[in-house]
Formats: sequence, structure tokens, C-alpha cells
Amino acid sequence: MSEEEGVLRGIDYRDPLVRYRGERIAYTLKKLLGRDIQINETFLIDTYYVHYLPLPIPKGKSEISQNQNIMYSLIDSTLSSEIVLKNREYSIVNSAVSLALTVSYVQNLIEELERIKKTSQSMEEREAAEEILNGLMKGGSPKEGKEQKNVNQQTMEKILKQAHEKAISKAMEDANAVRNMQKIVGGNGAGTGSVLTFEGEIHEVLRLARNTEVKKILEFLSGIPKLGSITKRRTTRFSKGELHGYEEGSDIERIVYSELALPDVLFYLKLAEGQLLLYQKQIKETLGPIYLLLDKSGSMDGEKILWAKAVALALYSRARRENRDFYLRFFDNIPYPLIKVQKNAKSKDVIKMIEYIGKIRGGGGTDISRSIISACEDIKEGHVKGVSEIILLTDGEDKIAETTVRRSLKEANSQLISVMIRGDNADLRRVSDEYLVAYKLDHEDLLRVVEA
Repeated sequence: MSEEEGVLRGIDYRDPLVRYRGERIAYTLKKLLGRDIQINETFLIDTYYVHYLPLPIPKGKSEISQNQNIMYSLIDSTLSSEIVLKNREYSIVNSAVSLALTVSYVQNLIEELERIKKTSQSMEEREAAEEILNGLMKGGSPKEGKEQKNVNQQTMEKILKQAHEKAISKAMEDANAVRNMQKIVGGNGAGTGSVLTFEGEIHEVLRLARNTEVKKILEFLSGIPKLGSITKRRTTRFSKGELHGYEEGSDIERIVYSELALPDVLFYLKLAEGQLLLYQKQIKETLGPIYLLLDKSGSMDGEKILWAKAVALALYSRARRENRDFYLRFFDNIPYPLIKVQKNAKSKDVIKMIEYIGKIRGGGGTDISRSIISACEDIKEGHVKGVSEIILLTDGEDKIAETTVRRSLKEANSQLISVMIRGDNADLRRVSDEYLVAYKLDHEDLLRVVEA
């Protein structure tokens, strides 16, 4: 990396962490562009810290060299951008969002300038785009002398503004999707255990965030503020648990200390009658994994499967907050491979699951009985452990093999929670321990399923 200083105050451009940021962004750009582009790394660093720092301050124009003028103009435009200022509350000290903004912005900036350079009918615009690109390159600078005078300053400013505004707009879309992904999978909330930053896999996250199906799901889920607070905790009384309240009894181990000051006769009377004031204590029970069966048959295609996929991600979000493993199996007339995401899963495993969910399309027939039996086999054979409830999402009017399904559920020691999407299935209702019907496929329906 060049030892050249950037255009922001207070940044030590020789610091190993700062240098690492620049190298990481350059590497990610190479992955996304599919080619090595020698962009000036101080520009990448400045762009990152513009979003990451609470109060980034640019140097005075007199403090920068002439070959930094283009980079300075772009950083200054970013700092004064209303859309950037509006979204700063999400990017400040959020490395993943700041990284996404930087990578997406620079990628789109480069691609827009290259497009103008190749396709513009104006010679002046093509030359201006080339001049700007040259000014952003490592070791490069705008052309000097006679050649530079051929490029009209107004044209330069026009192309710079056009490329910047287009790039920042697209970058905000990408960063918003990354932020939604962080939020939905429980990566940036209190009490969620290890944080999923996605920083190490940001190029994969950006590709995923640009997937139309995934973007629709994330936008739908981002409109449910309550989603991030849904948890289900079972508690049981235990003498060494957390204080929950008070009760009467004779368990000396939990006695309220003020009772020890009673006269002996009164104390032993209350002890004999079980009327001593005691601390009521309880502990949180460990919840088992969430196992989801999701119908992908032809009748589910469109709005139904999009809503069902949103439910799947919402249930994973809850599983992560509750420190539970998550299992997912799609089915139509046959069951598809089981997807496992452990409670301590790394970012790359979560990304693979979301990518898989995004790729699934509706098609095929429906065999509900076979899917439930497959889930029970997973439990009985030890492919999954600790599952006590199987959640089924379907719109199928399929005939259920009631006797076989009941026997399988009993052998697996599991209950069945069925969610019928815009329909009814009398057979399924009879074999289910809990039966829900979703008609509107809106936020309210989704919350009923996730909270069940």
C-alpha cells in the first residue's frame, strides 16, 4: 500500500488496522468485479471512514496534493450527501455496513465511469470519464499540461457528479439490504451471543443482497419492528435459580432472612405449617431446535412461497436469539435435503442458508405425509437432536395417511404444528397438535406463526 496520506483528518494511514481495511476493500472489489483494479487504497480507506466514523473531518483543500483533487471532490460530495447523512445512524461504528457502502459505492462508481468512457457519444464526456478514472488509480493522477486542457472543467464536474450520485444511490440500497440481513438473523441485537458481522464474507453478502427474491424477503421482514424481540422462554422452579418472587413453604434453603428473627416458638410453628416466607426461584429451561418443513409445490409459487420463505428466516432469527439449532427441509412430492444451521453457526453458514432459500422456486406435486415421516426419521435416526416440535408450512389439500403419521410422530416423541396457507385440510387438522391458518399473508400472520 502507498504511504500517501488521505484527505481525512485524524486517520493514521500507516496504522496496520487502517492498512488492513484498505487491503480488505481492494480484495472484495476484485471478487465482485472479477478482475484486479489498481484503485488508490487511501481513497478506499477515506470512503470507509466517512461512513464509519461519528464525525469525519476533511482536510483543507490547501493541505492536499493536486493529484488528490478528484478523490477529495468525491469524499467531500459523500460527506455533504443528504442520503448519506440520513443513513449515518446505521453505518457509524458498524463495520459490515460501512464496508458494504464502500465496496458498493466504488464498484458502481468505476462501472459507471467505464460505461461513460465506452458508450458516450460526446468526446468530452469520454475524456472526462477517463480523466477521473486515472485520478482514482494507484499511482495515477489526472493528465497534466496540454492534454488536461482539452477536458472542459464543467464536463468534468458534470460527469463526476453523475457517477457519484448513481453510485451512492446503489450503494445505499446494498447497504440497507446488508443491515436488514444483520438485523433479521440476530446479528446486531443485545443478548444474541456472538455477533454475525458478515465482514469477512461481504462480497458474498452483497451478491446475495442483490438477489431479487432475497431483497423482497428482507424488505418484507424489515417492516416488522417487533420481529427482533420475539423470544420464547420456559422456566421451572429451582432452589438455586434466579429470584422471581416470594412464596410460603418450609424449604429452609430459600428462607427470607427476616424470618430468622422470629421467636423460636413462632418460627417452628410456621415451619411445621409450611408458612415460612421463602424466596421463589426459577431457572430458564433450554429450548430444543426449531425444525421447519416448507412446501415448495407448484401451487405455492408466487406470493405464498415468498411469505413462507420470510417465515423461515423469521424463525431462524428467533432460533438464533434463543440459542437454538435450526433445521429446514423443503418438500413437494418428495423431501429435499435437510439444511442444518447450528446455534453457533458462522456467517458463511448463514449466508449459504439464505442463498439456498432465495434459489428455491415453486414446482412439483405435494406429499405432506411423506415430508412429516421424513422429519420424524431425521429425529429417530439422530440426524437432528432434541427436536420436540415440527413446524409445517403448506397450502396442500393432500390426503394424509393419519395412522402412519401419528405413529411416526409418537415414535419421534414430537408434536406437529401445522400452518395452512390460504386453505384448510381436515386430515392435517386432526393429526396436528396445533393448527393455524394464514389468509392475508401479511406481517400479522407471520408474527402469529413465529410467536406460536
